[in-house]
Formats: sequence, structure tokens, C-alpha cells
Amino acid sequence: MSLTSRRNFLKLLLSSGALAISGSYVSSPQFKRVIHSIYSSQPNALTPEASWYRVQIGPTPHVATSNYSIEVFGDVKNPFSLSYSELLSMKSVTLKDTIQCVSDPNFLRANVVWTGVPLKDVLALAEPSNEAIKVMFMSHDGYMTDIPMWKALEPDTLLAYMADGNPLPADHGSPVRAVVPRWWGYKYAKWIKRIWIVKEDYVGYWESMGYPDIARKG
Repeated sequence: MSLTSRRNFLKLLLSSGALAISGSYVSSPQFKRVIHSIYSSQPNALTPEASWYRVQIGPTPHVATSNYSIEVFGDVKNPFSLSYSELLSMKSVTLKDTIQCVSDPNFLRANVVWTGVPLKDVLALAEPSNEAIKVMFMSHDGYMTDIPMWKALEPDTLLAYMADGNPLPADHGSPVRAVVPRWWGYKYAKWIKRIWIVKEDYVGYWESMGYPDIARKG
């Protein structure tokens, strides 16, 4: 499936209601022109939360932080569960990043400052085997996506719990989502429930429909 075909496929799903996408630009061409103007004049400006795009496979799950944990398991020496408070106690990284949807990267995008824990630090606790080749994110809404181990080990691949200095909003992944800089937005799994380390070449939801597994932008 070509990139153009994938974009058209996603747009068809959006128009049919099979996916959810939020933002007043959907019904306001004037709003869309204003946002394009802002991006053109201030390409690095932070995007207000109300203007972040949202694409997902179903309703927003609402997950309380009080009993939240991430299960880390698979082809590892030390499987474990990581609570929200334990994640927050780990050394954090804050970085600015642009998340973009492959269907319309010039408009469905948001400039965000994320805060979270490098995924590599969580993986180090689990001690993946030498045969492990991928990390699978499994979300509370049933979504799955994957990244190769080498990408998971890059220092700016994060498990983020804050955006622009505030806890993640429910619609954008609270309590914890993936941040995968320089890759397309479908790798930024929201509402992470499990992290599955595998030695098989599994692929995620969109990847199984033809989206690139190596999802570099540009």
C-alpha cells in the first residue's frame, strides 16, 4: 500500500467515524487557515492543547493514576510491574517535539514539550535478552504498536506523563504515553498498559494494515 493510499485510507476511516479525531478545525475552515498561518509564522511555537489533533481506534479510556501500573514482560530476565508513582520517581527528561499524523502532517500536528522517563531506563530494569528485537506497546483501548529495540534504546524515546508542564490529558494518553521523536504519530501509543519485549517480528495495529514499521518522518 502506497503512502498516498494509506493517507486516503485513514481519511476514509475518519470521515466514516471508524476513528475519532478532535478539534474545531473539522467544521471550521477559518480555524484551519488560522492554524496554518500560525505554523507558517511561528513553526516552533507550542500548540495549545485545545488544538492538538487526536486519532484513536475507539473511545477514550479513563485510567486512574491511583492504581495504574505498566506491566513489562516478554523476552526478558526480570518481568515486573511499574506503578505510576514508581515511574515518577525515576530520572526524567523534558524535551520539545512535534507529533505529526501521517495522513496530513502539515496540519494534523502539534508542538509539545513532553516530560517522562527514557524507555531505555525501564528496559534496563527488565534486562531484555540478546535475541529481543522489538518493543510492543499495548494500550488500554486495545491499540498496539511496535518499535525496534534500537529505537527503544535511543535516549529521547520516552514514557511521557506530562505535556507542557501538566499531567497528560485523558484524551492524549493519561496516565502514560509513548513519545518517539522523528517518527510518525501512530508510534506514540497512548494509555500504555503493557510493554511486551519480543524476539519475533510482530507488528502493531496500523503496521499490519501496511503502514511503515520503520516510521521515520521525511
